[in-house]
Amino acid sequence: MRHISAALTAMRRAPYQTLAAVLILTITYFVGYVFAILLFSADHLLHYFETRPQVSAFFQVSAKPEDVTKLADAMKEKEYVDHVNVITKEKALEMYRDQNKDDPLLLELVTADILPASIEVSAKDAASLPKIAEDLHAAEGPQGVDEVVYQKSVVEDLQRWTKSLRYIGIVAVGLLSVTSFVIIMIIIGMKVALKKKAIQIMRVLGASGWYIHAPFMWEGVLYGLVSSVIGWGLMYVVLLYITPGVKAFLGAIPLLPLPVSVLLAHLGVGTAVGVVFGSFASSVAVRRMLRRA
Repeated sequence: MRHISAALTAMRRAPYQTLAAVLILTITYFVGYVFAILLFSADHLLHYFETRPQVSAFFQVSAKPEDVTKLADAMKEKEYVDHVNVITKEKALEMYRDQNKDDPLLLELVTADILPASIEVSAKDAASLPKIAEDLHAAEGPQGVDEVVYQKSVVEDLQRWTKSLRYIGIVAVGLLSVTSFVIIMIIIGMKVALKKKAIQIMRVLGASGWYIHAPFMWEGVLYGLVSSVIGWGLMYVVLLYITPGVKAFLGAIPLLPLPVSVLLAHLGVGTAVGVVFGSFASSVAVRRMLRRA
């Protein structure tokens, strides 16, 4: 407690330096938390679309029900297939009627006999979708599959965006982290330089290295801790603000609100990184300045 109290006193005596360090670190953690949430959301969306029926096979109108069932059973046995949904002619008619219930003329002209049966196949991962499409194309024929619909571009775009977000986040957080590291080193180094004579006296009196280092290291820890919590709080406020609009845009996709466990995990990991980051930067600065003392 003595070292923490000394660190807090040092922070109060240099309010502008403390404000600069906390401000830069807060921006760093805010950006880091935002990109972490974006990456989590992008991965969640990608997984959602991967597990949706992504490859649909529409049969010839003349195809027999047993042909549809046979192909569906064959696809279920594939190790890379997650789920197969069979849509019979009757079910297709029900779906058609539901979609066009406001237009009686269209309902009178359509019967189950003229609608094709189909199967919808979802993959365990995006990489397996091309294999599924190839398997379904192989079943094309006069009494088999008539058309295969593969939403390849949707998944590929999501994968591309996820990678881009990851790279941008790594670069942005990396640059801000380096800047924050240097600022902490400069601030702690200035404070060590100002206490040069006091440190020399403590050395003469036999003070241990830890006794000299501890207040400065705790100051760095407090910078990281406070900045991480403030950055997370700002991110959470922004998340609450945009949640209604994002939910309305995504519709039935269950992305927001994020589970509390996910948000707390981000806070815990970020705070731990902040504590380590602050203490390490302070330690480097203290060792560097003490060599010159």
